[in-house]
Amino acid sequence: MDETLLLIPGPTNLSKRVREAMAGPQLPHVGAEFYSKFKETVQLARYVFKNEKGVQFVYTGTGTTGMESAVVSLVSRGDRTLTLMNGYFGHRMFLLNQIHGAKADNMDFGSTRAADPDLLRKELRKKKYSVVFITHVDTSSSVLNPVEELVDECSKAGALSVVDSVCAIGGEPMDFDRLGADVVFTASQKALAAAPGAVLVAASARAMEHMENRKSPIESYYMSLLRWKPIMDDPKMYLATPATQVLLALREAMLEVKEEGIERRWARHKKLAEMAQHTVEGWGQKFVAEEGHRAHTVTSFWVKDGTAGPIQRTLEARHRVMVSRGIYDDKDRMIRIGHFGILQPEMFQKALGHMGEVLEELGLVQGRIASTRPRIRK
Repeated sequence: MDETLLLIPGPTNLSKRVREAMAGPQLPHVGAEFYSKFKETVQLARYVFKNEKGVQFVYTGTGTTGMESAVVSLVSRGDRTLTLMNGYFGHRMFLLNQIHGAKADNMDFGSTRAADPDLLRKELRKKKYSVVFITHVDTSSSVLNPVEELVDECSKAGALSVVDSVCAIGGEPMDFDRLGADVVFTASQKALAAAPGAVLVAASARAMEHMENRKSPIESYYMSLLRWKPIMDDPKMYLATPATQVLLALREAMLEVKEEGIERRWARHKKLAEMAQHTVEGWGQKFVAEEGHRAHTVTSFWVKDGTAGPIQRTLEARHRVMVSRGIYDDKDRMIRIGHFGILQPEMFQKALGHMGEVLEELGLVQGRIASTRPRIRK
């Protein structure tokens, strides 16, 4: 590989096809060629979400744009909302609810535990919530939440549900139509293996009806899903100039997803996660996320305080492999390995071997353990 291998929780390495799509001639967003390719992009997004019944959105922005679009489009000032938190990005959703005037409550499960559907059910019986916000995989902690059960509790209680699937779609199983969530959003730069800069959102008919019947208007121009819907129906209409090259690259990346097959892609990501977990366990390190709720897209583990930086720097300088440290308070004692996108098991096996060597050199594992080769399961 002629570039640094990005084993960070996004962005990920891009295929040659995706890079070439970005490097092509500048296409006008009002031209026939971009119009045709963007229409196809929206249909490909439906494929990766498994969204045939709801409304599909694709527009320029980040994962946070999708997050704030969900908040501002569904939540009116004074609405009571609930956010389930397992790390930094759950906290961000809670903060956005506060910023936009919600009577915002949260259930904080910490950075190691998944949200408990039983505890959610009890909370939903105590108070009437308009919207519940759920993180599918929190990138900061690698906790995988039981979204099907959580969404089901919301539906039974009559609350709208929003799922942050930024670190999940393309790598974790997701069937929007069967899930029953009202809004699910993701971004282009993680398991879909496109460049940063595009946000993808699926919304249910119930969510759209809720937006249309709001007593107060949506307090945003750009992040109003109601404003974006006519553009999704007919991209010849204008709301804002799209990042055409980013969206062309996203189209190419999702064509690759479809060629692989979404179910096979999920299976490959599961295999990568099993390799990471087996290897980290062999190193004798402690996982951040509890057993049974570890993501297929990112694996995080604790290291001796102060060693995360040396691990990251040595691995990149010596082997051109980049991993991430924890966020804020955890930056010196947590390592996060992103394993998604176009990453193949053979390449991942080699990188994990290099990482074991670095850990051994820093005295964090014994030689016998460090040399344990990650398994590639067929």
